[in-house]
Amino acid sequence: MHKNVLYIILLTLIITGCSSGGQPEAGNAIPAVVQNPPTPPITPLTGDNTQQDDSPRLDPPGNSQSDGLLPTPTLAGAAQATGAGNETVLQPPPPPTATFPAGGTGQYTISAAPGVPADLIAAAQTIAANNRQLFSWVDADPANPAADVLLTVNNGTIIAHWLYVVAAPFATVADDTTWPAVTAGWASGSSELGRLFVDPATAAALTAVWGPSAGAQTIADDFIGQVWAARPSWIIVPFENLRPEWKVIRLDGRTPLTHDFSPDGYPLSLPMTVTGDPAAVEAFLARWAGPTANRNPDNLSRVAMTGVTALVRATAAQMESRGILWPGEEVGPVLQSADIAHISNEVSFAADCPPPDPYGGTTFCSRDPYFELIKHLGIDVIELTGNHLNDYGREPLSRTIDMYEAAGMQWFGGGRDLADASQAAIFEHNGNRIAFVGCNPVGPANDWALVDAAGSRPCGADFLAQIAQLHSEGYIVIATLQYNEHYVYYAPPDQVAAFSALAEAGATVVSGSQAHHA
Repeated sequence: MHKNVLYIILLTLIITGCSSGGQPEAGNAIPAVVQNPPTPPITPLTGDNTQQDDSPRLDPPGNSQSDGLLPTPTLAGAAQATGAGNETVLQPPPPPTATFPAGGTGQYTISAAPGVPADLIAAAQTIAANNRQLFSWVDADPANPAADVLLTVNNGTIIAHWLYVVAAPFATVADDTTWPAVTAGWASGSSELGRLFVDPATAAALTAVWGPSAGAQTIADDFIGQVWAARPSWIIVPFENLRPEWKVIRLDGRTPLTHDFSPDGYPLSLPMTVTGDPAAVEAFLARWAGPTANRNPDNLSRVAMTGVTALVRATAAQMESRGILWPGEEVGPVLQSADIAHISNEVSFAADCPPPDPYGGTTFCSRDPYFELIKHLGIDVIELTGNHLNDYGREPLSRTIDMYEAAGMQWFGGGRDLADASQAAIFEHNGNRIAFVGCNPVGPANDWALVDAAGSRPCGADFLAQIAQLHSEGYIVIATLQYNEHYVYYAPPDQVAAFSALAEAGATVVSGSQAHHA
């Protein structure tokens, strides 16, 4: 018996808050020099004196209010007094006249080179809009790239470090790659992960650091669809562009999805820079308040989800002989490190549950001591969409839910009665609002909850409506169900249709715990 007897199918989700930008992690100030590998030494432009400082000036100089760059509007005249008999009426002065006409051109121009992230461009455009006497934004022109202030990649004074990751379609088996494989893939266009694809902005950023790629394919439209269609395939993408369709690939054992990740020395942390006229750059940096990183750990939520769990038969027999915690030796660290850990436990605990029979039938219960394993794994939420919940009657399920509640766990997809079974499990973490909902589409009838009796939630139109409502309220909806068991490795058409309906209703994640096919 392998140690994966919990039948774990791990789905790790990383959820971020609304802001795509972020501030650098605590204790990780922007380095004054580019971290190696892979970036080559930054080459300043001829005559670019902005490199004299090791780091950008983020605070305005002390005399910024009197440097003459931002004149104060003046009144055209003082208030005039007029008399009528013994009354004196003060006439209001005329409205102030701005010293800079609307729509005028600033003293310095600002632009951005290809590959600069959109968040940094937006911050620079805000500076131009708020300081129109001093700056004006001009769109990049390959035929005339000169600007007084130019946002660049790896060429000038560092204003941010932008994190990129190696990822692949979620249906990819590989978990790891190496830095030599990534650089070789950039040079040739492929690696052991398959063909390499990038979007135009990422291609420009990587070209600024590594030089042009002879083989990487650049896709501007339907990026996700084309990369999935070309499997085996992989991508390099900015951290903020990660989507549920992608699986992050560890790079030399490191991934930005872990709590202990530090970007220091991470080879895909690229320097975003600014260069140009020294006086213009100095004035720009004095007003710079844009993001300095695109990964903020304070906005991340890690959700770990498993497939179906049944502490019965051979699994339970191994627990009796090897120890109650034995099945969690391998998966324990993964679940324990998550902010929200989920399991789908389809078997209730029964006070009179007999000792396990490794070759027994399919009427299931779990012995009370086995609950220590679930607590040891740090489980936060229990899915109750399985079809064996009431094998020993409805009372054991109610009793099991009491055990979950006493341990501080939430549950969903089943409950003490139909109303309880229909409730979402709600979490709020790091600004992320997450809702778990589930149902049992296959029965049997004695497994479904009743108005006054425990069981799993039957699926219906109200389930789709609940997903839509939670989505409209700003929740990240995770919809789960234990679907029909199909003993194949692909998703049959009926399952594709059922799961797609949940996604179309507003679910961010749709997870099925029906897979029993090893």
